[in-house]
Amino acid sequence: MKSNTLRVVAASSVRALAALLAAAAFCALPAGAQDLAGPATAYSEVPQEVLVKSEAEEIRTKKPPLKVKTDNFESIKNSFESDKNLFLFESGNFISFFRNYPEKLSNGRVIKPWRTSFNDRTVIAFYPLKKFEEVFGRNYAEKVTKDFQWTLSITDEEGRNFHRYSGAGLPPETINWSGENDQHEWVHAGHSYAPLYVFTEAQGVRKTVIGELVRFTAIVYQKGNSLVISMDSALLFGSNKSAKTVEKPGGEALLAAAADLIKRRYYNIPLKVNVYAQTKDLSDQQASQVRDSLKASLMCGENLLSYEGFDDTFAQQRTDIVLLNK
Repeated sequence: MKSNTLRVVAASSVRALAALLAAAAFCALPAGAQDLAGPATAYSEVPQEVLVKSEAEEIRTKKPPLKVKTDNFESIKNSFESDKNLFLFESGNFISFFRNYPEKLSNGRVIKPWRTSFNDRTVIAFYPLKKFEEVFGRNYAEKVTKDFQWTLSITDEEGRNFHRYSGAGLPPETINWSGENDQHEWVHAGHSYAPLYVFTEAQGVRKTVIGELVRFTAIVYQKGNSLVISMDSALLFGSNKSAKTVEKPGGEALLAAAADLIKRRYYNIPLKVNVYAQTKDLSDQQASQVRDSLKASLMCGENLLSYEGFDDTFAQQRTDIVLLNK
């Protein structure tokens, strides 16, 4: 009974002490601050729950795309490699098997290859209708010109008629000539040929026009079973055609163009170099020079190249590369 009384007294004492402390704190505040102060919190009150939030990144469940490096040309990469079987000997234009590009990439043929390249068939174009209009104008209708006659004569350097075309009425717009005449003779490289146009009116009045000279440093034609690349020896061995080495840069560029033609269409076909010069000894030396140049450019075996020299007149001196393509 006493213990309960003591606990009640002690509790009363504690409450009284707390009231005294609160009153003392209230009296200690300044007069202006009394209105701002809120009610005192009883010791037995439980504070409200405090929620703490964080700004953590959102958790993602989606997986990032898989980045795998692939080579689109892996299946055909081996086909891009050069065929090492073609490199049968050491070439001056190549360093090793693993460097298969020319040393002199800044030469004129690479920058402007059309200057020295040519096709495997020679085509010489003439434009007789254009010449007709230069003489008569454009006022002649086809009915008016049905009784006209025209001829196109191609003459050589000695003035002889090498080939001839003729017809009646208006001439055709274009005539493509292979360079071969009716006697199966071909124009010679390095020689000039003049086209001569003659137009005859119905009354017999004749008008003549000379066209531009035709001159090729090289011509290509099929003769029997062989393709012949005939080149001007004056460009290869000097104006007098007597040099023992190939002239630079014109001669080397011409041989490089011939080699390009062979590589494009006739690679791995046996060929023979025929050189016609002033003497047999000179022609043999020149033919050997041409053979060595082709050997370095084509990179083919010794059994595919041969050469021979012939003596001939100055007008007939030339260099022929003969390929057995049929």
